Amino acid sequence: MRAERVGAGIGATVASLIVVAVLAVASPASAAAIPDFGTQPVQDTSSPGGSAITDVRVGANEGFDRFVVEFAGEVGAYFVSYVDAVTQDGSGDVVPVEGEALIQVSLNGVPNEPPAPQETINANLSGLLQVVGAGAGFEATVSYGLGTTEQTGFRAFTLTDPSRLVVDIAHPDVTPTATNTADPTASTAPPSAAETSEEISTAADDEPNSNNWLLWFAGALILVALIAGVYGMRMRRSR
Repeated sequence: MRAERVGAGIGATVASLIVVAVLAVASPASAAAIPDFGTQPVQDTSSPGGSAITDVRVGANEGFDRFVVEFAGEVGAYFVSYVDAVTQDGSGDVVPVEGEALIQVSLNGVPNEPPAPQETINANLSGLLQVVGAGAGFEATVSYGLGTTEQTGFRAFTLTDPSRLVVDIAHPDVTPTATNTADPTASTAPPSAAETSEEISTAADDEPNSNNWLLWFAGALILVALIAGVYGMRMRRSR
């Protein structure tokens, strides 16, 4: 009788742990938050650090185009906004950028060495036409000017592994949201443009799955529960 109660208690405890593990795997709290599109400036000064820029690229996705700045380490403070004119860091000189509307992306905490990429990217996409370097090396600030076909909504956020700042620009006559544009699967940027590399990462698929260990844990608990159940049945039969 005692062994039977012990077996039942083990089974109940294991079942409770399985429920907790499954809920932890299914919890949406670990999913990366993606902001909605809008035309207001986006600023994030929460990071006091920053790191070197290793790559700058663009890519086209359904409903929006993507501008990406990749970092060697953490992403520092950044400011993204529509502007009347893109200006160079330090001097304030106007930087020519092709486009009916202009977005300036300013990044802080970027060291002077190695030099940040400043090459012009002629994207010629539905929403994003051109990316122009607008200064690097002034007070650890690097800027880029984005020329767009018109003033549409944009969103700016960061991704990890590797660290990146992402700026998505909505295509004209499209009102994308965080829910229906979070899963681009391929870049349609012109493959002949040597200065333009594919960018197919998404906030939903970009992060590594950190919950795999919970799945293994849940499987182990199920196995223990089965063993406890068999043990309890045998004890009852032996009475």
